[in-house]
Amino acid sequence: MRAGLSYIFLISGLLILSGFFTQAYAIPAFSREHNTECATCHTIYPELNEYGDAFLKNGFVWNKQKKGEPLANAPQVKGEGDPDILRQLKEVAAAGLPQKVDEPTAASSKKSEPLWLAGLPQTLPISLAATLNASYNDDAKYDKVDLSTRAISLLAGGVIRDKLGFFLKYNLYSEGIFDPAQSNTPLNLGSPYANDLEEFYLVWRNALGSPLNLKAGRFRPTLSLWKKNNKTGISDFATTSFRVGKSTFSADAPADAVEANAILFNRLYLATGLVDRKGQDANEGYGHVSLKIGGSDFKANEPDIDLDKESIFDYMYLVLGCYGYTGRNSFDLYSQQRNNFYRAGADADLIVKSARIKLAFARENDKNPDYSSHQSNTTDVLLAQAEYMFTPDLLAFARYEYLTVNDGTRTHRYIPAVAYAPIQNVKLTIEYQHVSDKISAITTTSNIALLGVRVAF
Repeated sequence: MRAGLSYIFLISGLLILSGFFTQAYAIPAFSREHNTECATCHTIYPELNEYGDAFLKNGFVWNKQKKGEPLANAPQVKGEGDPDILRQLKEVAAAGLPQKVDEPTAASSKKSEPLWLAGLPQTLPISLAATLNASYNDDAKYDKVDLSTRAISLLAGGVIRDKLGFFLKYNLYSEGIFDPAQSNTPLNLGSPYANDLEEFYLVWRNALGSPLNLKAGRFRPTLSLWKKNNKTGISDFATTSFRVGKSTFSADAPADAVEANAILFNRLYLATGLVDRKGQDANEGYGHVSLKIGGSDFKANEPDIDLDKESIFDYMYLVLGCYGYTGRNSFDLYSQQRNNFYRAGADADLIVKSARIKLAFARENDKNPDYSSHQSNTTDVLLAQAEYMFTPDLLAFARYEYLTVNDGTRTHRYIPAVAYAPIQNVKLTIEYQHVSDKISAITTTSNIALLGVRVAF
């Protein structure tokens, strides 16, 4: 009872403190470089909206209209609209608006020619991100209430003269084991159990004047519609994070790879790549296809607007995606016990005004997941998430996940959550997880409540 009250007081205190945040003075590197707010590319950071997705797919090139530039491919506006409103707009346009002579110029609105010629970004493209978590687990023997500093990461990204994009994520700290003989706080989780350099890759945009973008380095292969950090909740999506047996493969794990991707007809996105898994001669391969229906396209071009014929389709879009991955792995470099596997999946992302529905399915077949018995294993995972954005800084979702294995194992996971952004680069998330596992006709349940705080600057 006392532990439960402590957890309630902890949540209340953090929520009260969040009320004192009123304005974002520090925003990550992309926002500083392009002088725009985080909400341009995110619903609630770090989940991407359609403009953020286009920014990522185009190798971090800013496609939205810049102030003072001529309109290119402007959306066509049809219909007469409201005559009174149009008359007022014409009067304002005719009168003109006074401009302040002493108004400061935004840092990114005036590019430095020497920096551009040298291929250097206008601002230092570095950010920091940190995560704090509090949890209550009534099934735990110790630390039913746990407060932890989970991770601190260094982020860098940008594009050089619209030709060479780059991204880096370096983990300065990741919570490891707790050894009271050495410290009263958990140790930094070091190699080989966690990669300090989680991602670093380069993107050659429109290689040799073609629509192809070539990506090389350490990154998460383009499989699902949603990258590991493209979420508002705390827990990862089961369809991309699950592992089978002793295999270390998961769809959201970074790998050393090369990838070619392209946007065709503005609404079709294709990606294929090779992964160099260490300790073997053959490379692993993957492919991805996604299609966007409605909304702005993958190059951030807005659709046409008809003021006289407002439709629900003006406020909705659908993204469909599918992928496949084939590879093999082992528990050490010298073992002859290999596990050949493949994973296939399909995703759907539907947005209607402030509502969003995510659906996903993944199947993996492993020939030897325990590296000894050569017993084939097939795992299926289903995911459904309904999300609603009440205000630009308040969002709630409910997720259901179902995992089944051909040996009879069944797992159900129910996850409701609320995410709140007091300022755009700070996110508070309250998440509850109810898990039901059935293994060998024995069913067990567990419940855990989580409070996460994520900040980036």
